[in-house]
Amino acid sequence: MTNARTALVIGATGVTGTPMVEELLVAGWPVYAVSRRAPMLRAGVPTERLRHIPVDLTDRAAAQNALSALVDVTHLYYCGNDPSPEVRLSLMQNVIDTVERNAPGLVNVHLLQGTKYYGCHLGPFKVPAQESDPRIAGADFYYSEEDCVRDRQRGKRWTWTATRPHSVCGYARGNPLNLAVALGMYGSLQKADGGTFAFPASQACFDARFNVADSELLARASIWCSVTPGCGNEAFNINNGDIFRWHEIWPKLAGFFGIEATGPQTQRLPEFFAVHESEWRNIEAAHGLVQFPYERLARWAQGDYHPPHSRFACEYDVVSDLGKARRHGFNEQVDSAEMFLRMFARLRAERAIP
Repeated sequence: MTNARTALVIGATGVTGTPMVEELLVAGWPVYAVSRRAPMLRAGVPTERLRHIPVDLTDRAAAQNALSALVDVTHLYYCGNDPSPEVRLSLMQNVIDTVERNAPGLVNVHLLQGTKYYGCHLGPFKVPAQESDPRIAGADFYYSEEDCVRDRQRGKRWTWTATRPHSVCGYARGNPLNLAVALGMYGSLQKADGGTFAFPASQACFDARFNVADSELLARASIWCSVTPGCGNEAFNINNGDIFRWHEIWPKLAGFFGIEATGPQTQRLPEFFAVHESEWRNIEAAHGLVQFPYERLARWAQGDYHPPHSRFACEYDVVSDLGKARRHGFNEQVDSAEMFLRMFARLRAERAIP
């Protein structure tokens, strides 16, 4: 990778955007990071090539003014995640139109998607999910955004790419909304209560096959497909490369907190978080932890999955086929149990959990 490439990262403070910025900087890219607040990067990441653009993209005039000046952008990484599909699409259209109009050297527009593309949030779906699977009625979580990019790219020199992970796990300071952080906080609360690391879902969930994505691996995969010949105008499933059942790794995760691993319980993760906020605030104060927006955790854990399921409690297999990425040359893998333990250790080192 050379300095002839310049990245623009939209949504630079989230669980996908922050590691995207970090991995680009580590690889030597100049990076424009767009977010309302400056991204807080992990220690050791070089920042001399980083320029933060503190603009509110919902302010169309301000966004166009800020982005119009970025004439050297070659690669656009869209990591924005506004909860409203209509707002998300409007912002994306505005960003792409402005960048394309003012950055003549644009090479690639990359989209961060996910397994909701295959309808995983609606109930049991075809597994392993493949990029060639037909779209699912009622699952338009990413379709309109992808169609927007496809329409604008048609006949142009630049390409689009997309990555589709499931359950992205990582640490972005101030943003607790991912499974690794949620489980780290759950284990810490159980430890403080003198309880066990009880599985907060059903036996069917405990036994179902599952895959997750390390946020740093996902960032590297996204960069890879955006610059690799033959990957243009294609989407790729990206996960850690292993498939596990929660009952297989649950004792390892419990070991981090020094408590006993036990099986399914009736109280689900969203309900657990909903009734433990005051206790978490006491833990924060007692241990001098960095403050997280805890009040958002229960809503996030429930997500928009079809009842009675939640993000964590799917009672069916959630597995994506990685063959397409492997055939195109991306072979990096991460052991998912080791990933959770590494992330728990980082959360503790960063004083996010006790």
